[in-house]
Amino acid sequence: MTAVGEFQHRIAISVCICTYNRAESLRRTLSSLAAQREVLWNEYEILVIDNNCTDHTPEVVDSFKELLPIRRFEEKVQGLGHARNRAVADSGGAVIVFTDDDIVFESGWLAAYRVAVHMLKEADYFGGRMLPDWRNGKPGWYLGEPLELIDGLLGRYDLGQAARVMTSLDPTPFGANFAIRRTLANALGAFRADLGVSGKQGGRGEETEFFLRARKVGAKGAYVGNALCWHSVESHRFTLRSLYHYGVECGKAHRVIDSKVLNGSHVRAAIYVLKGIWQIFKGRGDRFRQCIVNAGIQRGLRQNVPPTLGPENRGAST
Repeated sequence: MTAVGEFQHRIAISVCICTYNRAESLRRTLSSLAAQREVLWNEYEILVIDNNCTDHTPEVVDSFKELLPIRRFEEKVQGLGHARNRAVADSGGAVIVFTDDDIVFESGWLAAYRVAVHMLKEADYFGGRMLPDWRNGKPGWYLGEPLELIDGLLGRYDLGQAARVMTSLDPTPFGANFAIRRTLANALGAFRADLGVSGKQGGRGEETEFFLRARKVGAKGAYVGNALCWHSVESHRFTLRSLYHYGVECGKAHRVIDSKVLNGSHVRAAIYVLKGIWQIFKGRGDRFRQCIVNAGIQRGLRQNVPPTLGPENRGAST
């Protein structure tokens, strides 16, 4: 195995996994980490942020201690934003890579990040390629056409296979496969803890808001096409009820992130439903599902924007 590039810090990269009650899924994720090629593990660390798990997550983490430089931290304040902030506070790497507990990595995933960090020095943050892992088989309605909202639910982030600096037109990275330099984390401050998933409660947008803040201050991003991972697709997320609820959470996040966004409309929601029915007659089940998400967004946009954040939502938890 070979190391790529030279870094000033002993720990070059911290890989952080925030988890809540997905012990066996986490086991698959860690197994694919242990199979990474071209990695000298003394230059890396793996942090699992246990956000009040009540299953056998601790035992799963312990089972990898002979294979990975892994540590588990408990974050008692529920919420993905709090868990991400805990990861930043407790990690030691010059670069922090965030991923999820329902991901399987290609064997060159981590080495690809290492090369990109070394070669694209002008980049402050990085987003890797992510494709859906149809564990129960790809459904007939999925045609592979890029659809922003459905891709977000699938965890599909695909801008090609090359590594390059992002433009302002590129979508920001997805939460299950991105990296930030510690200098950017120090400059921007915490992830917003009033956004994102919290235990079994839905939520969206904490990493999107972070990257929008980054772009506003002139931070540059890079896309790392060969940092490929696979996101497990759970069929229950595509029931009509789940799609609508996902849309509601997206709309609520939009309201929090951008106070200038238009208010939601019952009329527009109804129009999206009618458009969706028309898409069914055209044989486009994918676009029908996107219309249902859009109808949910209209409801979410009707939610009140919370007051200005205080320290409890901005600061890193301890």
